[in-house]
Amino acid sequence: MVDDDPAEHVLLQRQMKKVDGLSVKLDYVADIGAAVESVGTGDVDMVFLDNRLVPNDDFRQTAPLLRQAGFVGPIGLISSDISDAYFNEFREYGVDFRIGKDEIDGAAIRFIVSEYTRQQLSEACSEDYM
Repeated sequence: MVDDDPAEHVLLQRQMKKVDGLSVKLDYVADIGAAVESVGTGDVDMVFLDNRLVPNDDFRQTAPLLRQAGFVGPIGLISSDISDAYFNEFREYGVDFRIGKDEIDGAAIRFIVSEYTRQQLSEACSEDYM
């Protein structure tokens, strides 16, 4: 999770614990520089990226940095408000999905993790047979 507010990490961790049968390790970094370093280790499977990370304006500046660092896993954009028109362009900047912070609950987390884990497994299997 990349968010400049550590309280958001605590809140998301609590939501993760509410999902039965799902074991997720949620690491936290507070800025995009640390996120770029983290994804470079190869130990990150998915990124939850806060829309606004100071000094950047929004995800249109930060998400591409993760892709440029070689991260190919899913990036989920999280924000307290995803109603602005520019959120419709999320895929153009390397983001796979977007979700409002008020929408994040156990069911949403289960869906996101299962959907993107299944997708990654499917792609890996396809590559094995090419």
